Amino acid sequence: MTNYYWIIAQHSGKVLEVKDGSLCSYVEIIQHKGVDMQLWYFNGGFIVNKRSCFVLDAAGWKCQNGELFSEYYFVSLIPQLKYFNYHKGTKIIQYQKQNEPALGAKTDNSTNIHLWEKHGGKNQQFILQKWDDGSAVIENAETNIIDNFKFLPKLSQNFLEILDDDEYYDVNIEVGDNPHVKTFHAHMVILSHRSPYLRRKLSTNKKNNDGTLTRIELPNILPEIFVIILRYIYSGKLSLKEIDPTNIIKLLVAANELSLQELVTYIQSFLIENKANWMKQNFDLIYQTSYEIDSFLDLQSYYNDLISNEPDIIFKSPQITVIQNDNLQISEIQVWEHVLKWGVSQNSAKLPSNLRRF
Repeated sequence: MTNYYWIIAQHSGKVLEVKDGSLCSYVEIIQHKGVDMQLWYFNGGFIVNKRSCFVLDAAGWKCQNGELFSEYYFVSLIPQLKYFNYHKGTKIIQYQKQNEPALGAKTDNSTNIHLWEKHGGKNQQFILQKWDDGSAVIENAETNIIDNFKFLPKLSQNFLEILDDDEYYDVNIEVGDNPHVKTFHAHMVILSHRSPYLRRKLSTNKKNNDGTLTRIELPNILPEIFVIILRYIYSGKLSLKEIDPTNIIKLLVAANELSLQELVTYIQSFLIENKANWMKQNFDLIYQTSYEIDSFLDLQSYYNDLISNEPDIIFKSPQITVIQNDNLQISEIQVWEHVLKWGVSQNSAKLPSNLRRF
């Protein structure tokens, strides 16, 4: 039986709540005296909302002081979704490592929950009150919220075994463009629940009455990329460390086509945190890709910050035509000055040293 709790900020007496009682992801977490979306449970180190089934998480991709909290997709592979502990005695809800920040709340109604460096102050003290009888307050026992997680690796392995079993599949997926097409076998029930895009495809292309299998075509995705995604769909696991960065970009585009938003978010975070130098060296390609697809918001933000801090990077690109992009976050005078500097480097003719007077 799942235990549901109100998470109460001790100094204000108000309860953690999803803003506006929303059932959507990315919605901010506030403290509120009303009752709507306030019940939570612990699952594998995550704090999960009872109604939306989204997890409590820092809104930004960096866990830093003052970061707002929101509810987010329940996907264990996303790096910013770290595990929480509720500490007995101190009543602090903190990311699992001892030096990680903790939740903090103000006293006013409807104010946001933030992430703060652990200091044990009153604003970081929370009480868990069980929903079952409305009276049992968990104050003297540390909540062991990691226990449920230990069964997931075996479940993941079992689903991969289902994928590798050629006996019970009911979908053929033809991936790639002629002549490089490869057929993958899969299971309709898993695909339809893991990918909104594949669910739509399956709903319009169901199994024929003559017993022939459902067939899906994905000509825009390379077979070697799709096999990685398919194993992720079944197992919930993905490691990008050994994948070439160029293929990671292809993986990102394919994940977007299949509406795997949690994977899109994860891959962007991985690139930003682990492949920053490579993205600088391939500025033109990745910058253009990030703005061709609206959902690549993290990459867009990363490049806007990069251009603001290092505008010279535009002119180190082999394709200087990137300055024509309407999304370029740089002033016209900066563009003009750097174009002149670039021109000087390309031409032996000398221009005035004060470019503003030229």
